[in-house]
Amino acid sequence: MKKRNRYEIAFTGAGGQGMILAGLVMADAVAIVENRYAVQSAMYGPEARLGSSRSDVIISDSEIGYPKATRPDLLLVMNQDSCTKYTKLLKENGLLICDTTYVSHIPGEKDIKNLYKVPFSRIARSEFGTPLVANIMALGFISAKTGIVKKESLAEAIKRRVKQKFVNLNLKALERGYELGKEM
Repeated sequence: MKKRNRYEIAFTGAGGQGMILAGLVMADAVAIVENRYAVQSAMYGPEARLGSSRSDVIISDSEIGYPKATRPDLLLVMNQDSCTKYTKLLKENGLLICDTTYVSHIPGEKDIKNLYKVPFSRIARSEFGTPLVANIMALGFISAKTGIVKKESLAEAIKRRVKQKFVNLNLKALERGYELGKEM
C-alpha cells in the first residue's frame, strides 16, 4: 500500500496579522490554481485583533481525511505567544519560520534544525509602509524555501482573495518575500 504524502502547515500569530488570509491564499494556490489536494482550517479567539489566530493548511497527493495540522512540517510564527504555544508541535526536522519583529525567544531553539529568523513585519513596515503585508511576504519566503507551491500560483490566489485595491501591494510583498527566501 502506498504511503500518503501529507504536508502540514500552521500559520500562527495575533489576530490582525493575516494568518487566516495566508492560509486561504496558500490553499487556493495549491487546490484551485495547481489542481492538487489542499484544505484550510482556521482557529481564533473571540478577539478581532491581538487575540491568537491560527490557520492550518494540509497539502496531500490524495484526499484529505483530517483538516488540521497535528505535527506541522512547516510552522510560521508571527508573534511571541504563538512561538511559545506552538513550537513544541513542530514535526522533527520540520521547518520553523519566525518573524523576529515580534519573536525574541524560541523555546528549544538549539534542537530545531531547520530555522529561519526573518523580521517580516519590520521589513514590510519599512519597505511598504505597513506591517499588514508581512503575511504575504512570508508566503513568498515559504515558496522560495520549500517549493511546496509556485510563486505564480500564490500570485493568482492573491488576485482571487485580496481586495482589488490591495492586490498590487500584496504582489510586491510576495515578490519581496520570495527574494528574501532565495537570499537566505
